[in-house]
Amino acid sequence: MTTPKTHSGTPRGVRSRVILAAMLAPLSGCGMQGGAMLYMLGVGQGRKIEAQFKLSEGPILIFIDDVHERVDWPAANRHLFNELSQELLRNKAAKKIIPDETLDQLKQTVPDFPKKSCRELGELAGASQVIWIEAQDYLGEPDVFEASRAAYFSVTVKVVDPNQKSDRNLIRLWPASSDGQPVAVSLTGARVAEAKSKDGISKILAEKLAGEIAKLFYEHRADDFEKKDEYQ
Repeated sequence: MTTPKTHSGTPRGVRSRVILAAMLAPLSGCGMQGGAMLYMLGVGQGRKIEAQFKLSEGPILIFIDDVHERVDWPAANRHLFNELSQELLRNKAAKKIIPDETLDQLKQTVPDFPKKSCRELGELAGASQVIWIEAQDYLGEPDVFEASRAAYFSVTVKVVDPNQKSDRNLIRLWPASSDGQPVAVSLTGARVAEAKSKDGISKILAEKLAGEIAKLFYEHRADDFEKKDEYQ
């Protein structure tokens, strides 16, 4: 197919790129203001990554399961719940998150609570879907400084339909693998030293992990130069 030309004989596509380059040239050296303009025009932004799964518009239960007690600082799970709730709501990946207090109340009132399945807990909490997070590994000691992976938090993530009772094969909505979607983050020794305490480390790990988990459920850019990874 012949490329459309202007009256001057220059292909329109080439001419458009030349004009855009001329417009952007003065911005290349004008600091943050120019950088922001370039970013708005799409320069420097990474490719779009689609959500791996779209959550429903109903109430979402975040269930952090640590049955094997991999996380030796229990507050880390609470930090993860709080950070992930905020990330999902902030990025409009979920409209309503069931408060963590709901599960605390169920623990006090439901007989044999520890024996309940994730699906059953979601049903009891009135959830339309459950984000089931299973802790796999955790290290958050303040006296580890040398290693490039001095602290870490790894989990697997699944989405469950708590209202599916007739067919066990339909309970897991995502991912296709029964092992779940692995997600892991780590901190360098320098970052661990800055955090100083076990709770400080757990907060940073939880914030970072929550960001990575939330990205599974909304469209985002592969790279964002305005939000460099400050944790490495």
